[in-house]
Amino acid sequence: MLRLIHILILFAASLATATAGDFGCRWMSHPAPDDTSHVWFRRTLVTEEQDMPRTAYIHVATTGRFVLYVNGRNVSTALFTPDRTPNDTTVMAISYDVRRFLRPDSNTIALLYCPSTRTRRQVSVSFYGIAADSSHFATNDTDGWLCRHADTWQTHDVGEAMNRNTYPYRWTDTDQPLALWQAVEQISTSQHLNLSTPISAEDICGYSPVRINPLVDNAAHMRRIYTPLFTEQSADTLIVHLVPNERHLIRVTLRGCRRGERISIGNLHYVCTGEIDEQAFARFTPTSSNTIIITGDSHFRSEQVQEVESICL
Repeated sequence: MLRLIHILILFAASLATATAGDFGCRWMSHPAPDDTSHVWFRRTLVTEEQDMPRTAYIHVATTGRFVLYVNGRNVSTALFTPDRTPNDTTVMAISYDVRRFLRPDSNTIALLYCPSTRTRRQVSVSFYGIAADSSHFATNDTDGWLCRHADTWQTHDVGEAMNRNTYPYRWTDTDQPLALWQAVEQISTSQHLNLSTPISAEDICGYSPVRINPLVDNAAHMRRIYTPLFTEQSADTLIVHLVPNERHLIRVTLRGCRRGERISIGNLHYVCTGEIDEQAFARFTPTSSNTIIITGDSHFRSEQVQEVESICL
């Protein structure tokens, strides 16, 4: 964070007039925010080969949880960040070194966001570093950012739902149809700054962030993948017994399902795509249950379940 402050101070010094809008945190949200919908955010930047930065970082502040992608690649080893307790809406700020993910053409920054509460302060993204000419750059404007509701969402029974039929494209890639995407709504937290006095994180960001290191702190990392201890079957209902005393994300491989078929997997509600093989998994909603019940609609057959995996956090 201190490095970010230093870079932004250098950036400010190059401006003829420093205004509040140059420094305020640009919070972004979906135009119709709620407390259940996951949101995709994305922005594509064009970078010529001779302008490739020497160093490049992305700084994300959020009141929820997220996964950050650059050019389709998850920039972190975490399953999601931060790993919050229920009802925690503290602003947390995380910086990532993304230079190795950039390429000398179009670069797409994308986030999958999961809300902790209904708010218009969903995410704030800053892109900063050292340019090819050794000058410092920093931007946190929202111009060019697009969003749409994702194909996953939280359910009111403290679970998660997934319907991959709603957008059958790789939403993190640069060349994807964006006809149904819309511009983000910006909430600017700003104030006048006096550059003759020391500048704090609160001055620049508009909030007092909790800073975490996603490699070691407060991020949901995969510790181990377990197979079930055993499985019971009753008609077309499967009762899967997992390794006890663990916190899991459940991933199920399915085969031979119909498009639109609905399957309930513990706290996950899944709508099938009809592909030969498909995977159903919760992204942000771990369970501590030792038993998972898998059942479905009238089309569901237990033999469609090929594999059940317990991803322990």
